[in-house]
Amino acid sequence: MENFCQLLKPHEEAIVQQYIDKCVYFYGGSMFWIYLSAVVVITGPVTLDQPFPTNAEYPFVIYRQPLKSIIFVHQSIVCIQAAAQLCMNIFMALLLWTTSARFELLVKELRTVTNVHDLIQCIRQHQRLLQYAQEVVGIVRPFALTTISLSTFALIIIGLIFITGQPISIKIQCVGLTFSGLSEVFMYTWPAEHLIHISGEIMRQAAFDMQWYKQPVALRKYLQMIMLRVQNPIIVAIPCVMPALSLNYYASVRKEFKYCFDSDQAHQSFGQIILHNSIRKTSYFI
Repeated sequence: MENFCQLLKPHEEAIVQQYIDKCVYFYGGSMFWIYLSAVVVITGPVTLDQPFPTNAEYPFVIYRQPLKSIIFVHQSIVCIQAAAQLCMNIFMALLLWTTSARFELLVKELRTVTNVHDLIQCIRQHQRLLQYAQEVVGIVRPFALTTISLSTFALIIIGLIFITGQPISIKIQCVGLTFSGLSEVFMYTWPAEHLIHISGEIMRQAAFDMQWYKQPVALRKYLQMIMLRVQNPIIVAIPCVMPALSLNYYASVRKEFKYCFDSDQAHQSFGQIILHNSIRKTSYFI
């Protein structure tokens, strides 16, 4: 990736800059929100009836100084480290976006091909780019699996907190963690969806738009090689473990959390109905 950035031409830098402009607000905002959520958890003892940011239990007395301050500082540092670790996913997304940018540069070059020699160069570049994409996917997979698994588990726990009717102060903390978890999933699904689209459909369309019917027979055969290869786009998935990351997958995660939130509202409404009916029956006997 460093070599790719160093060898960029002016017109290629413009395309890369478009990717940066498109992603900077979301990823910058996500990083800010993750650290803000960590700060909210750290300052939780100010509003909650607990001495530390978390409800960890210790096998010794914790209310003596300086031990109490040491534990508080330790838990605060752990929260900041957890936020920093979550922000590491931005670097994984950077690898996916860089791969997509390289595919788009190849598409631009493919649209300008006019002879067999240039097309052969594009095919070789396409093969090298496919190998690079597979290496990137191999690196991203374990991080994506870990992040999505933990985010899904955290959303389930948060949904249970909403359903069981916990204090409003705890729910406020969970709201920040909810958006952090959803943003972590979206960090992977957005570039993965774009990579599927540009390595498959856009590459195939670029090869088809070359007016192949006006080209020599040799050039048509080389075009067939590209069109056959792009039938299988680059996907980020683990067979039998993690489905292909895409916006459809992200929508399913959001739907699960929305179901938990609706269940919380239904639970509260059901409680109000029971209370109302109890009051009516009591007033009837009186």
